[in-house]
Amino acid sequence: MTAVASAPARSRRAVQRAERRGAILDATIDILVNEGLAAVTHRAVAKRAGVPLAATTYYFSSKDELIGEALGLLIADEIDRLTAKAEELGDEIRSPRASAAGVAEVLFPDADAFGRRLAKLELYLEAARRPGLHKAATHWQQAFTELARYALERAGVKNAEGLAPFFLAAADGILLHALSEGLSGEEDLARMRDQLEQLFSLVLQA
Repeated sequence: MTAVASAPARSRRAVQRAERRGAILDATIDILVNEGLAAVTHRAVAKRAGVPLAATTYYFSSKDELIGEALGLLIADEIDRLTAKAEELGDEIRSPRASAAGVAEVLFPDADAFGRRLAKLELYLEAARRPGLHKAATHWQQAFTELARYALERAGVKNAEGLAPFFLAAADGILLHALSEGLSGEEDLARMRDQLEQLFSLVLQA
């Protein structure tokens, strides 16, 4: 009877642990998007998540692990949406204008998008200083490169595999410059779309 009775209790504890871990990740994402990488501390995350300070180190062995997993959730969502947009475009993916507009639509769908883009770029820059973030940065760079290869192949680019890393680096550069100059309105987004369109034109002609 004791073993049978304890099974629901174990199940409830497992659910509670999963919920607490999820709350910690959600809090980390919220801080990353709204305040930046430097603002992520165990204390700040615990306060935002409404959990004891010790919970952050119980569920995550280091701050880098916590940051890497939180950013992973953000980036995985971005990759899923970019992949879906590439499929949705169909033959229009061969059009630089349509492709640039589609990318901009996915990258900046709402007011929080600015912070999400900064968080990803911050990961790449910070990984140069913190070896603990190398694995996460490399993993997501590889994932984006594979997505670029897939999109370029769909667009009919012959050397899609060879061009994908250069295309990604150029697109990230455009994004970094656009964010550093400020994206405060449709005019700024239009300027970024024009730059992406030029990039797509160059790659499609390669």
